[in-house]
Amino acid sequence: MWNKRTNKQIDLIMKTNCKICGNQGMKYIGKPEIQKEFPRILDNNYKIFQCKNCKYYFILPEIDLSQKEWQNLYENNYFANANVTDWQQSLHIKERKERLCYIESKMRIDKEKFLDIGCGEGFVLNESYINGFESYGVDIADNLTLSNSNYNFFKGNIFEAKFPDNYFSVIYMDSVLEHILNPMETLKELRRILKPGGVFFLIVPNEDSLINRFTHLCYSLTFNSYKYGKIKPFVTPYHVQGFNPTSLKKALTISGFSEIDIKGFGGDYTFWKVHKFGTIKYFWQLLLYPVGLLSIIMKNQVQIMGLAVK
Repeated sequence: MWNKRTNKQIDLIMKTNCKICGNQGMKYIGKPEIQKEFPRILDNNYKIFQCKNCKYYFILPEIDLSQKEWQNLYENNYFANANVTDWQQSLHIKERKERLCYIESKMRIDKEKFLDIGCGEGFVLNESYINGFESYGVDIADNLTLSNSNYNFFKGNIFEAKFPDNYFSVIYMDSVLEHILNPMETLKELRRILKPGGVFFLIVPNEDSLINRFTHLCYSLTFNSYKYGKIKPFVTPYHVQGFNPTSLKKALTISGFSEIDIKGFGGDYTFWKVHKFGTIKYFWQLLLYPVGLLSIIMKNQVQIMGLAVK
């Protein structure tokens, strides 16, 4: 039950304009998982909401960390528990090659400058360079593991980089938009620096995927629904907002992109090549595997791939 003070807070939140579509009317989802080490986490009573119109997920009150504080989190924690197996490395290489081929198949202009937003360890930058692009990377943290002699790296956000208008042939953004507190300003800035006819490619998690719905059901049946939130802004991977196909397409359309293609992927995760038999993770993934396959048939997969043209 909400107390009177909280009810007043909710009334004010319900009048908040959605960052994506501008509409009012929000649905309360729940409270996010908390990590006590997160800076100033106990100073605010954070809650997760969803826009009733475009289905965008967000956190209120808005997280007020400085860029330096975010930078420290990403540099110290984000890749710390990656532990990628040889098989996973091979899979990621294959995926990067396939995505670049897909991007190039949609290009109508010359292959020139390629920008990777949130370039992380630099693997996509390296692949784009091998494919003949002049490669640029932007990230608020420096986690590069490869030599940067073949590409240009800017440490900071996209606004601080101050790229010229119509500068890039391709802009690539994999699992980044869900980390950004100002999604529409960012998308409009990316469109500004993309050349006419250029391709914008992005990937975000699908918060309303069948696997997520099933996972929430499992937690609820064990009376642990409070442990599973839609977005996880205060624990890795620090998702401060969430999308589904409806909200992502709405965001791209309002930002001025055209020829928008949204599709799901994932669901056929061969977990037995990653997790050791007999472990909790192994049996949990075994339980999820048929759900993932069903999500492919239902076209409600765990990840969303978007491609748009300026």
